[in-house]
Amino acid sequence: MNHSIIINSIGTATPGASKILSDALKVPQDYILKLLYNAPSILFQKVDKNTALKAEDTLTKLGLDISVYKEDDKFDLTTELVDISVSFENVLQLPKVTEQLATFLGCKQSEALNLLLNNPSIVLGNVSVATAKALQKRIDANVHYSNPKKDSYTILINDEIGSSELKNIENQLKKAIKKEEDVYVIEDVSYNNSQLLWRKYQSKKTVKLLNQSHQLVHIVMNEFDLNNQKHVSFLVNKVGLPEVILEDVKNALPITLFENINRKNAEEIMGSCIEMGMTVDLKREVNFKKKIQIEDIEDFENVTKVLSQFIAKEDLPKEGTKNWESKEAIPSIIARYLLAQLEQLMCNPEII
Repeated sequence: MNHSIIINSIGTATPGASKILSDALKVPQDYILKLLYNAPSILFQKVDKNTALKAEDTLTKLGLDISVYKEDDKFDLTTELVDISVSFENVLQLPKVTEQLATFLGCKQSEALNLLLNNPSIVLGNVSVATAKALQKRIDANVHYSNPKKDSYTILINDEIGSSELKNIENQLKKAIKKEEDVYVIEDVSYNNSQLLWRKYQSKKTVKLLNQSHQLVHIVMNEFDLNNQKHVSFLVNKVGLPEVILEDVKNALPITLFENINRKNAEEIMGSCIEMGMTVDLKREVNFKKKIQIEDIEDFENVTKVLSQFIAKEDLPKEGTKNWESKEAIPSIIARYLLAQLEQLMCNPEII
């Protein structure tokens, strides 16, 4: 009886497995990579049982998740193609995650880092859900995936655009346009409408699209009730605030409860907060490059050591300096990574 060999997912294999299979099967490596990242997919059909079992053993040793089916077995190869992004609960994991992602993608660490520097950090596109789930198991970061054609988009428009052209966009999308900092912002735009706008303006670099399923946002709390046990329980158990400081927190409102979290997750949290009677807002960034400011440099050697990872030598603080501000804006994830290290040095750092 004939058998089929199905790749269920890339599993724990590296893209190097595609080179081995490409050489063995005499087919282009790109074709094998497509089979791996778009799994489930058929690798072999109509092979005898012994060949199928030997292939299964070899492929499993490479780390692939494999199934063998008889010719009269039914199997489902339908899969939804998704985009995958990565976000961090602990930004200090950036070097480790960069290495893990490079291994998964089969690329240089510098290339993996460049993917993570994007906002949002889309690291793979048009791949299967199985690939997204495989990546979730292999990196120390949050992995988000969604079908881009079903998603909503935020459109950022350069403020140099003419007023008549801006009005045309507003009429075309039937959406209100808001000015935030130095850009115009439209939210909740469909995939089809966002693509029409992108094709029209991409050559002018006037428009930036943000997939809201991968967007990072902040949740700001404006009001809560100290006498409401649900509010207190949420702030203590979910946010991690000590109960003894809640009165001080109330006096300091508004405060940011969560920073740089996936928008879908944020909307779920906000829904729970609103349901229990708390007043919260969702805040999103439109500027994806930041500067760092330090106001109390005591440990000069270690402060400059941290900064020198991503700041040019000529722009580092001069010895004896107490206050410092970066000359150039840097990608926000790098600013967050440096800030987390500087905070351990008690030098009063801040992202501006």
